Amino acid sequence: MAVERKVYVLYTGGTFGMKKDDDGKLAPQTLDVIKDFIIRHTILYERKKGESDENVWNRIVTKDGLITLYHQLAEDDPKAKSQKYKVLYRMDSLPTPIDSSNVTPKDWSDMAERIKERMDVYDGFVIIHGTDTMAYTSSALSFILGKINKPVIVTGAQMPIFHPRTDGLDNFVGSMLMAGYFCDREMLHQVMLYDLNKLYQGNRVVKFDCDSFSVFDSPDVFPIASLETTIKLYEHKMVEPIFPPSLKSKAFTRAEKPQVRILRFFPGITENYVRGILVGADGVILETYGSGNVPDVAWLKECLTEADKRGVLMLNCTQVYRGTVLPIYATFEAHVIPGYDITPEAAMTKMIWVLNSDFNPETKRKVLKHSLYGESCAPPYCLPNAEPGPKGEREQTPE
Repeated sequence: MAVERKVYVLYTGGTFGMKKDDDGKLAPQTLDVIKDFIIRHTILYERKKGESDENVWNRIVTKDGLITLYHQLAEDDPKAKSQKYKVLYRMDSLPTPIDSSNVTPKDWSDMAERIKERMDVYDGFVIIHGTDTMAYTSSALSFILGKINKPVIVTGAQMPIFHPRTDGLDNFVGSMLMAGYFCDREMLHQVMLYDLNKLYQGNRVVKFDCDSFSVFDSPDVFPIASLETTIKLYEHKMVEPIFPPSLKSKAFTRAEKPQVRILRFFPGITENYVRGILVGADGVILETYGSGNVPDVAWLKECLTEADKRGVLMLNCTQVYRGTVLPIYATFEAHVIPGYDITPEAAMTKMIWVLNSDFNPETKRKVLKHSLYGESCAPPYCLPNAEPGPKGEREQTPE
């Protein structure tokens, strides 16, 4: 008898589930329309000769509403030679599907809450999301969910699943395959992003192309897996995330939203421009030149030092697509924190997460300065005089 694996699929919106209306504009479809199309798509089930749609539906949908994923996908699993697996999934949706350009931190919290509520029921999770802000969402979820023991995969599409050249169904099948058949692989127990046959660490990706089907890349780390003619898991090349045992993740629930701003440097930047961004900010992402360099001018040092004295958290990230901010640049007298090779998306979501936390100011700086969930090559978060935790980690309790 086949071993059953259950996957929870959350449709949040995006191009994946859109179809052109009478005016030729893309409009989001209901979950029932999307689910019906996926179930009846020939690559996802095996239609027997002369079998009607109704019979197919009755055969692949269980009495409690779980849908059977096309069973021959099990042949891609190396374990299938000795044991058969069957993936069952349930499709759910946000009350109102949203365009990803309208996603807010509250939406990240809502997605995370749905996953947490079902963590003990399902073996894996797939979130269908628009590509424009997908890297922000996968990064944010990695901080909110923290250490998990199930795979959570965010995916989407450049063309709707209803289009004959869609990339959506391939992304859906690939995500389901990794979340279901490979759910017991410890290296996949984290938030990830799936795009065009590649599985990436969720807080290490950027969207680099809006015209092709290859939308995302992970500039500074290798993909977790590649699904080509064979499936390859790159365990030996993976940067293992560090999960602080006692560092509690927190959803974005504060009534007062922290003011996080981006200060991107450019030739000719003025004092008034910089002050306008720093005034009233709680946290600032500095997008600097090269390995973290900025103009060596007195007024800039003064601006950053004043912001530091006001308690503004400042994280230094490079404008360059690939590379590392070294801790020797742009610190001046201010406590500008080097971001190492963190992506802009992960930097922004980490800053929002930290500012929403109950950590004291010193702990907030330490959390930003170190890597929590593999989001950068910064030293792992570890406080001195703490007892060693699992795998040599040191436990820490934020004050």
